Amino acid sequence: MKELLKQFWTIPNMLTLFRVICVPFVMWCTIDQDTYLQVGEYSLPLIGLIIMVVAASSDLVDGFIARRFNQGTQLGEMLDPLADKLMHCATILSLVIIGFVHWAFIVALLLKEGTMVLGGIYMAGDSKNIKANYMGKVASATLSLAIIMSFFHPFWATKVFYLDWIVLGIGLVLTYMAFFNYLKQAVAIIKGIMAKKAAARAGGSVSAESEPANTGTDEKEDAACDKDASSEAEQDK
Repeated sequence: MKELLKQFWTIPNMLTLFRVICVPFVMWCTIDQDTYLQVGEYSLPLIGLIIMVVAASSDLVDGFIARRFNQGTQLGEMLDPLADKLMHCATILSLVIIGFVHWAFIVALLLKEGTMVLGGIYMAGDSKNIKANYMGKVASATLSLAIIMSFFHPFWATKVFYLDWIVLGIGLVLTYMAFFNYLKQAVAIIKGIMAKKAAARAGGSVSAESEPANTGTDEKEDAACDKDASSEAEQDK
């Protein structure tokens, strides 16, 4: 625990914490219509969008600092993607609540993200062996673009045939393609973990079974020693 706390107090990790803190403010300014700004004929949650963009920009900064000044930590590697997932899911959920995004999008995203989080928890330290792929980066960028576009949903819905939802759908498809790529690697790691646990259980069973056998052998040896001692005593008489 102390080691994790030491890892936490770095600039990249503080910026990751900043993104997490921004999440409730993004949700509030997206859901509460009193914070909306009027743009022409449309009333839009632009303050929520601005907070989200600022928070997302910090992700680029903390990555640069971690690489440039060698401040990358194992804790940061775990927290950074979780902060990104939290921001994406919370923002889309807020847009669903106000009717800017269809509920099917958030269900699809939560199903995928929930599976990844549970898998990461099960694999724990072994999840670091999963290699990032180019498709994942493209999917994340497309999803981010779609979320930004969805803040202007009334415009797209009336002028450009729901273009924001089309881009969001493409982003989700790419996300699932990247997910299945990760899943192939995860399955191999999970099989290895299960094999290790099975071997450990088998080893424990063998040890437990061998102990009574050794005890019986020791008793036989003790009995034999007692007989030898008795024979020697009779001969002395």
